[in-house]
Parts: sequence; C-alpha cells; structure tokens
Amino acid sequence: MAGEISKFDVIVIGAGINGAGIARDAAMRGLKVLILDKGDIGGGTSGWSTRLIHGGLRYLEHGEFGLVRESLRERASLLNIAPHLVRALPIVVPIYKGRRRGWWTVRGGMIAYDVLSFDKKLPSHRMLSRKATLERAPGLNREGLLGAAIYFDAQSEFAERLVVENVLSAVEHGATVIAYTHVDKLLIEGQKVCGVEFSRVQIVLASFVITISDRP
Repeated sequence: MAGEISKFDVIVIGAGINGAGIARDAAMRGLKVLILDKGDIGGGTSGWSTRLIHGGLRYLEHGEFGLVRESLRERASLLNIAPHLVRALPIVVPIYKGRRRGWWTVRGGMIAYDVLSFDKKLPSHRMLSRKATLERAPGLNREGLLGAAIYFDAQSEFAERLVVENVLSAVEHGATVIAYTHVDKLLIEGQKVCGVEFSRVQIVLASFVITISDRP
C-alpha cells in the first residue's frame, strides 16, 4: 500500500455517534465516504456517555431556542427510525422551597419545552404535588419539597449498537470503514484541508474532511 493515493468525496475521522451519523447521511446522498477511527467503532466517548437522547432542556435557560428545537427534531428522528434502540425515558425534576428554580420557573421551562417539541410523539410534561412526587420517588429529600415536574426525553441503553448500526447502514450505501488506524497528518492546500495521511502508508484525498470529537 506504500505510496497509494485514493480519492473520496468525504473523509470522516472518528467513528462515534456523530461521525457515524454524518457518514451515513453523506453515503445515502451518493457521496463516496471514508470513515477512520484510531480504535473500535463507538469505542470512545459514545460508549461512556449517559446514553441520553435529550432535547436540550438545559439550553432553554440561555435562550438557545434554535438549538433546543434542533435537538428535539433529532430526538424524534431517532425514536422513529430506531425504536428498537431508543426508548422514552420519564425524568422527575424535584422543586424545593427557596431554590433558584422555583415552581413557576420550572413550569415555564416545561411549557416552552413542550411548545418547541410540538410534533413529538412523547407525552407532555405534568406537574406533581408534593404527595404525588414522594409516591413516585420516595427516596427524595422531603425537607422543603414543594412538588416536581415530570417530562419525557429518550435513552439508548445500548449506545454502541446505535453507532454500529449507523456505520453498517453507511457501508450498505457504499462507505468504506477502517478502524484501528491512526491519522498521522492532515493534508492542507492553502486554507483548506484536502486529505489525510494515515498509518504512514496511505494518502487519501477528499473534497471534505470532517474531524469528530465527542468530547466537550
């Protein structure tokens, strides 16, 4: 393979959930795709995460409504195309007297979350009394407890399978996958990354090179 030069439309570096999803989408659009990873498929951050498929509720506090809406659309897509891997997850948010996020703040956030996910299949939020909250979560600290909100997000219990299925789908649409290989060098022409050199033996050129890191 020494000195061999190959050409692709898109090179994706990192086969976590983000890289796998991008590669699948690009391959389904008819692009010639190469996926590279220094380890196993989904063996990095995607395998260590909380496995939540969330709509970005916490972003509401910062007014990032566009990001929340985008996250909710992606959540809905995963619930639709991978119901065997992604399931609804009820989440209880306790509300305590004297805390920064009081009853009306939490309720307002929940209403906004429901409005932004107007096309969802999951149930809308509900506000629980103190009694109903303790019946549902008896282990909560009772001191100052006013009640709670319950809303639904989603979770993938087997996140690695979700990654692998995205990669397999990409391969079905013509993508090439090479794991356990280290990208040694990005090839740059002017201001543009135009290819990669990996394992010191092969040079690959592409119109787009996408590097993925699932770490924050």
